[in-house]
Amino acid sequence: MADQVQNDEKMYRLICKERFDHIDKSQQEIISLLKGKNGDPGLLDDVRDLKRRWTLIFAVVGILATVMITQLVQWLLQ
Repeated sequence: MADQVQNDEKMYRLICKERFDHIDKSQQEIISLLKGKNGDPGLLDDVRDLKRRWTLIFAVVGILATVMITQLVQWLLQ
């Protein structure tokens, strides 16, 4: 059993360790891009900001459309 564990460790170091280290490094780069670094906003912050802006834009367009339709109806009824 001990020989099997040693063989597994040896095979891991030979085959997997370098690849897993590369995956971990790439994963950390992706996470830093998403979250941001040193107070700089990441992609997640940018997406949240865009989502808020689009919500505001749709609200304003909805209000303007309501006002215009109301004015049109009043104009047609006169």
